[in-house]
Amino acid sequence: MNMLQRQKIESLLQANLLVSTGCTEPIAIAYAAAMARKTLGETPVSINVKLSGNMIKNAMDAGIPGSKYVGASFVAALGALYANPDKGFELLAGLTEEQQDVAYEFSQKHVKIELANTDKKLYIEVSIDGGICKIESCCTTRCCNNAKVIVADGHTSIHTIEYNGEPITNISLSTKKEESSNDALKDVTFSIKDVFQFVKENEDFSKFKEAININSVLSNEGTTKSWGLDVGKIHPFGQETTFSRIVAAATSGVDARMSGAQFPAMACTGSGNQGITVTLPIYQLAKELHKDEKETLRAVAVGILAAIYIKQNLSVLSHLCGAVVASAGASAGMAYMMGGDYRVAEKAIQNVLSSVVGMFCDGAKSTCALKVAACVSMAIYAANLANTDTGYINSKVGIACEDLEGTIRNIAEIEKKSATIMDDTILDIITR
Repeated sequence: MNMLQRQKIESLLQANLLVSTGCTEPIAIAYAAAMARKTLGETPVSINVKLSGNMIKNAMDAGIPGSKYVGASFVAALGALYANPDKGFELLAGLTEEQQDVAYEFSQKHVKIELANTDKKLYIEVSIDGGICKIESCCTTRCCNNAKVIVADGHTSIHTIEYNGEPITNISLSTKKEESSNDALKDVTFSIKDVFQFVKENEDFSKFKEAININSVLSNEGTTKSWGLDVGKIHPFGQETTFSRIVAAATSGVDARMSGAQFPAMACTGSGNQGITVTLPIYQLAKELHKDEKETLRAVAVGILAAIYIKQNLSVLSHLCGAVVASAGASAGMAYMMGGDYRVAEKAIQNVLSSVVGMFCDGAKSTCALKVAACVSMAIYAANLANTDTGYINSKVGIACEDLEGTIRNIAEIEKKSATIMDDTILDIITR
């Protein structure tokens, strides 16, 4: 591994491992609204929000930590009235029940949600009007202050900030986030072999330990209390096994998070659910196999980096379920923990991507734990199969290629070519 590859991996880790209180799509809407309010400098009287279809889909039913309310209009009001954008993905933490009630009432009367005319998967445009008139004796609202913020491509990636029509920040929407933030590394590539080398040479695993600790709190919450569908409490046929405990570790965390538990998640590749899905199955397997902390952290690092490696070839938001990518990463981490090298990890990832990749996303909601259960189950099978002499794909079959890179390219092609019809169809169905 060369220096640029190491820098690329470290840069991706910094961008992809983020603490998030609540589902990342509602948070992104709240963040854009909070930035607009900060720019406006006064209490808004109305808010207009334009969202891409994927944002509308993922913000419709996701639980908000500590709140009985859901929906894009609610989080837009909550962000604009009370949230501090400087807190990033944790800006909704600690808001009171009274603040939520006020925000909900405001949202019912003064917030408008529209479908944005954009091809971007992640697009948020928030325009808010103030009530302080700039012209004496004027009774219309057209002369009042206005602020607009556009977030696109990344959940907190601001492209435009305007105050009264004058741009304060204006970055071309055609510029990719990674190109604008680190142009020198945009063309640097790495492989699963490089991931293994990075993990071998790395000395600082504090971020991976933090991911385990944060996500384990959510898992414990889902295990000890009733949240969502309580998927994690199910052990097939009443038999608690290593397999069922690994699945339960992830599904309990997702159930709690998607139903509004007031605990943060360590998000990976833009999603708290994906962070939970990639870290906790590996961590639970480590406990089952009585692995020490060093070996556990290395395995979790392999899993997280494998998920990031796959995801960088796909859209930030997609009609394909993100649990697939996260569970593929988990399978790589589990393969590593069982003594496999990078070749075994690649086989495990191939097995996952060749099986559950067709699972589509119909929004962030309480039933996400069911999809996580399916994906983690496959990840366990995939890792175990990869450690055998015959249980892996080594020739072109279906969408799979002889090599992992080819399989990922095929998935990216499928995602791109099917995006519009799938996104439109799913959005049409869930908004009826």
